[in-house]
Amino acid sequence: MKRSELIFLLLSLLISSIGIVSLLKPEFFLTDDGNSMVIRFSAFYETLRSGQFPVRFLSRLNFGYGYPVSDFLYPLFMYIGIPIKALGFSFVDTIKIILGLSFLSGTFFSFLWLRKLFDEKSAFAGSIVYSLFPYHLFDIYKRGSVGEILALGIVPFIFWAIEKKNLILISIGYALLITAHNSLALVFIPVILIYHLLKEKAQKSFYSILLGIGLSAFFSLPAIFDLQYTVFSKTSVSDWSKYFVGFNLIGVSTVVIFLTVFIFIWIKKIELKKHRLTLLMIGVGLISIFFASSPSSFIWNVLPVSFIQFPFRFLSLTIITTAFLAASVVSVLKGKNRLALIISLLILTFLSSKNFLAPEVFQNYPDTFYSTNQDTTTVRNEYMPKWVKDYPTEMPKSKVEPASSISYISGNNNNMSFKVSSNKSIIVEVEKVYFPGWKASVDGKKTEIINNNPKGLIQIPINSGDHIVHVYFEEGGLRLLSDFVSVISLVALLVILIRNVKTY
Repeated sequence: MKRSELIFLLLSLLISSIGIVSLLKPEFFLTDDGNSMVIRFSAFYETLRSGQFPVRFLSRLNFGYGYPVSDFLYPLFMYIGIPIKALGFSFVDTIKIILGLSFLSGTFFSFLWLRKLFDEKSAFAGSIVYSLFPYHLFDIYKRGSVGEILALGIVPFIFWAIEKKNLILISIGYALLITAHNSLALVFIPVILIYHLLKEKAQKSFYSILLGIGLSAFFSLPAIFDLQYTVFSKTSVSDWSKYFVGFNLIGVSTVVIFLTVFIFIWIKKIELKKHRLTLLMIGVGLISIFFASSPSSFIWNVLPVSFIQFPFRFLSLTIITTAFLAASVVSVLKGKNRLALIISLLILTFLSSKNFLAPEVFQNYPDTFYSTNQDTTTVRNEYMPKWVKDYPTEMPKSKVEPASSISYISGNNNNMSFKVSSNKSIIVEVEKVYFPGWKASVDGKKTEIINNNPKGLIQIPINSGDHIVHVYFEEGGLRLLSDFVSVISLVALLVILIRNVKTY
């Protein structure tokens, strides 16, 4: 990297850092999802330490009866958080570190991506627009959506990898995006594929997305297949009509950038025949704003809203397209006109985002508030197994019932053994919600689990006498196959890497 490029990159990171100053405060800001993300991560961390991998079922949640949320919702931020937490950071600080690094990753890779297409000054302007876009900051300080911010830190990396024509990095980028936030992956992947097809042959685009899906199969395949066991399809998570965006989330800077593009096209400073990517970004940008706004409500009536949930999520596309267009308009100017435009865009971007730079309310809960919390961490308990009719409202009195027949309990929430003594045949009830993956054995022989009870709990028929019962959660079936697909994809990626190294 040239010295001038390095200076502008560092300047981009420095200026965009105003977006994460509030993360440096010791307190945690109050957001829609922030507390739930910390609680979920703390339960994930606890479950992984108990030996479950990949993590599917969080036994501490749902009043201690367990909840399979990590089987369905974006686990990447939690896997990333494991080594950070292991270094001694609190659960809250771990989440704040992930938010900050993801935000700066967006700045870093948007600069590198745009620099592949434009000069360093244009890339500088575009990266600032990307980082300080109003919705980007809203996502941090109002919504607290760790998964979405992580995804927005990955998307520019994928575009940069496409410009480098690096199959390995592109494939890794797809896998990271899918595991960072499944809903945003559905929104972004079609656009990324079109972009890639404009750059390379369809064959290479196919290989990269195939490898990316393969790498993420350990998560994505079970997340789709296991939905049939939950109430997800019958649960209205949110009323999408209440989540259309206002002008404040789009920003005056965005309007000015689009108007400038249209003016430059009109006066032929930008020729669309030579700028196919500009045409793509204009189209995607306008469509994304439309879908995020109330005029699109008639289309939302037929969209798969249960997966996308919120219209404002489409502004994530607007962020990347506006950043590109900002760099594009700066690139066609020279001298003082260019400098004036850059300064104007920076001022307008700051004015558009200033109301989102600082959260209104902070809280200061101890780590134990999160590490002992038993919430489900979802809005409507939408991943509750469908056989659960009577939802828990309080913790169970013991781990196994009837407690009077249990001599001892050993192990942890995901793998426990106990002795049952009874002078008659009984039904032993383990106070965990049943979900595929739970297995049981009596005296070393696998036995049937019954779950046709109002709470959908694990029940095991036991004959009279003394018996050792083992109850555990394990990978199996499609999940095990999905893990195998991910391993094979990783091996394939390593083979490609080794061949590339030998070529050089």
